[in-house]
Amino acid sequence: MKIIFFAKSGNQRFGNFKEVCLLITFFLVGMFTTNAQKYDTHKPWAYWWWMGSAVDEAGIRKNLQDYAQAGFGGVHIIPIYGVKGNDANNIDFLSPKWNQMLAFTVKEAKNLGLGIDMTMGTGWPFGGKQVSEKDAAKTFEVISENGKTSVKVLPTKQKVKRAAPGGEGFVLDHFSKEALDHYMKPFQTLFQSSEYGVRALYNDSYEVYGANWTDNFLEEFQKRRGYDLTPYLNVLAKTETKDLLEKRIFGDYNATIADLCREAFTKTWADGVKKMGKISRNEAHGSPGNMLDLYALSDVPETEYFGTKYFDIPYFRRDPKFEEARYGVPDPLVIKFASSAANTENKKFVGSETATWLADHFKVSLSQVKPIIDESLTSGINHIFYHGVPYSPPQEAYPGWLFYASTNFNQQSHFWNELHFLNEYIARCQASLQESKAQNDVLLYFPIHDIWHHAGGKDHVHLLSVHANAQELLFNNSFGQVAKLLQSKGFNFDYVSDLQLTQLKYVNGKLQSHGGLTYKTIVIPKTQYLPTETLKALQALQKQGAPILFVDQLPANTAGFKNWESNEAFLANFNKNLKATEISVLPNALAKLGITSEEMASKGISFIKKQNAKGTLYFISNFSQQFQEGKVLLGAKGEAVEIYDPLHQTKQYIPFSTKGAYTEIKLALLAGESRFIQFFDKKPAQAIAQNTTAQPTHKVEINGTWKVDFLEGQPFLPKSYQTTSIGSWTSVGDSTNQYFTGTAKYSIDFDWKSVKENVIYLNLGNVRESAKVTLNGQNLGTLWSLPFQVAIPAKLLKEKNHLEIEVKNLSANRMRYIDKQSHNWKKFKDINIVDIQYKALEPSTWEAEPSGLLGPVQILY
Repeated sequence: MKIIFFAKSGNQRFGNFKEVCLLITFFLVGMFTTNAQKYDTHKPWAYWWWMGSAVDEAGIRKNLQDYAQAGFGGVHIIPIYGVKGNDANNIDFLSPKWNQMLAFTVKEAKNLGLGIDMTMGTGWPFGGKQVSEKDAAKTFEVISENGKTSVKVLPTKQKVKRAAPGGEGFVLDHFSKEALDHYMKPFQTLFQSSEYGVRALYNDSYEVYGANWTDNFLEEFQKRRGYDLTPYLNVLAKTETKDLLEKRIFGDYNATIADLCREAFTKTWADGVKKMGKISRNEAHGSPGNMLDLYALSDVPETEYFGTKYFDIPYFRRDPKFEEARYGVPDPLVIKFASSAANTENKKFVGSETATWLADHFKVSLSQVKPIIDESLTSGINHIFYHGVPYSPPQEAYPGWLFYASTNFNQQSHFWNELHFLNEYIARCQASLQESKAQNDVLLYFPIHDIWHHAGGKDHVHLLSVHANAQELLFNNSFGQVAKLLQSKGFNFDYVSDLQLTQLKYVNGKLQSHGGLTYKTIVIPKTQYLPTETLKALQALQKQGAPILFVDQLPANTAGFKNWESNEAFLANFNKNLKATEISVLPNALAKLGITSEEMASKGISFIKKQNAKGTLYFISNFSQQFQEGKVLLGAKGEAVEIYDPLHQTKQYIPFSTKGAYTEIKLALLAGESRFIQFFDKKPAQAIAQNTTAQPTHKVEINGTWKVDFLEGQPFLPKSYQTTSIGSWTSVGDSTNQYFTGTAKYSIDFDWKSVKENVIYLNLGNVRESAKVTLNGQNLGTLWSLPFQVAIPAKLLKEKNHLEIEVKNLSANRMRYIDKQSHNWKKFKDINIVDIQYKALEPSTWEAEPSGLLGPVQILY
């Protein structure tokens, strides 16, 4: 920054010293005041449920202060159902008092440097008391009378799910612009005032069930598809398509539904949010439209990391009650729909509703959260939203107010005092990821019309969510096969829709997306139905020299009914001089186009490749034990290479060698660890390369007599004990140990013989759940993520040593006791409180969760 001060008069460049000091003071005060008013998008944000909207100023202030201190960047208000017996304190949504609470929240948050986002409604999806039956979601029934076929329009009668007081009512007709315009009016009125300065308005995942019609659907169909649907209404009465005519009719029906979902709802909403001076966050999944097109319309495309999965990381555990068959497995290829839309449109942020149902209540550890954060970041997410932090009055007895389907990140969480470590880690990662752009080579076409040309069962439409049923629709086909192949071979790619494909340009030998990012090729998976507009766009790009690869077969049919015979003739001519590429040789075909792949993928390392002002940037995470240390080829070049550990905040320049289009480096990366690898286009002056530290090859277990002292916790403080075999404190002593939630200190004296190695580690093995480590009086830090390993500073180890490890556990054991005494804490309306299988939550029936230092505790060198 360069600052030049001028005197009040004359041509002198500087005024007197006093004036200069005064100007500097004003400048610095103004700078810091401005920064204090800005929200921090590098830090994680969180869903903030207002239960019954029963908030008050003191509670809001205290909650926001806590969130700011814990390292949150902002919170997202979602009013939902209330607490039993607390009706007198509920505040109706958008009432004058509710608006007053919102204004107070925005003001307090601004003073703390926090941002505020808000759902544009209560619960989900959009709807409420302002939605008349005319504006409500609709379905249709085909009626045949006296030889005539017509449509009977019926209300679905779906009500807002988990509605807050004042937000109850019908779900909105998401295919009617007029209905949405009516719905938005109260918000347009509210946000005319600057005191309601929320950053973003939000649309939750599309959970509109049975809706498949709108009042002017037939008119919209004719306008968009070019023919009258009335003679073919009998086709829509079917739940399965058998012949090509029926498939084409259903293809056009679904394409029209998608058009209305995109234009009448999503675009109208996003444009309206912009006019209100806010940014839009949209979860497009679950809708009957093309997710890529819907995500692309919002300022922040937002996906959802729902549930849990197994990671091959030592001591990582997955909740055994999670129903994979019911929910599916969180998949980076699903996340890619949101990140692809952000990339092709060159948007800065990609959001994610994160840690929804990660494990059962009171059983989630930070060591379970970090791998899903890392997988989200390597999949393109750079704006994490925890799911979430229920508003709970400061005076409320433990466990406070709870939301039914979340990982609890609020003050009542057992990891609250350690949460800032995770938040700081995320902030460091997102700071780099937000200030860089995607560097992908391949556009993989998403053949949505292959789905749309089939009846969607009794509801007719195809709702593409992030869960098991949608993953079947999305990936049990050639598209899925190609996507998984590209992923496994380490290619960098984005998905592209028909609309986005028609917006591509071929400039200077590169395919340029609507947002300006460039790619090297388009890959078309085996496709049954391709729109003529898409074919014409592909033809034009081919004539300009753009390389396009068709996998396994050329497109079989054109999409839709109108002029299908002439369109088929156009397709035949289009295919005449083309040849398909077998999927088995696709990687070779891409390599011949000069497209590099990343060897890390074959080693089980996940990654994202980006471009920043310095050069090429990788963020990598190791989720398996397949790789620990070795040489790795990276598809990038530079004059210097730096490795940064965002967890321990260490960085160093490393040696490298160039091998053709690749750079070879030596990498050490344990399962559970992550790194940034920065390539510099121009070598920094300080870039002195040092060899990376090798993984240790020797292990020495610390044995002897451990003393275990319970420092603080609930509901009882167990008695101290000694043991020569460390393990869960629940298996020692009387029943009080099995109910204890809190902190216990494990201490031991041990001997050590010096070794030559410069770097020595302490590995704690299995920790339940976090550990503050002190060696010979020196604090080595708090370990909260896998692997539970920390470097021992040089010369700290002596011949005689004293080790202390303070371990905190889950709150599940305390809740076992509370639930056995009384169920009064289960006081929530609507769904009340359920477990991960949506059954009644009964902690009193649980077995005690292992707690403490399970080990083995080892010194590695």
